[in-house]
Amino acid sequence: MTIGPRSQCAACVHLKPRASLSDPFACDAFEVIPDAVYGNDLDHRQPIDGDHGVQFEALVGDEFPAYAFI
Repeated sequence: MTIGPRSQCAACVHLKPRASLSDPFACDAFEVIPDAVYGNDLDHRQPIDGDHGVQFEALVGDEFPAYAFI
């Protein structure tokens, strides 16, 4: 089995916990995180339309998974 790179969202302080597995991923920037952000197709260290001025901020002891964008 191949597992892709870790989502940038998993390392971000703004990610909100999901109440159930059927709930969409949400954060302080997006009510529903766009697939392009969660799937690392867009680098959210930069502003993205609709993010309400909130960009990636690493959890304490973590960092942006830049390897996912190579």
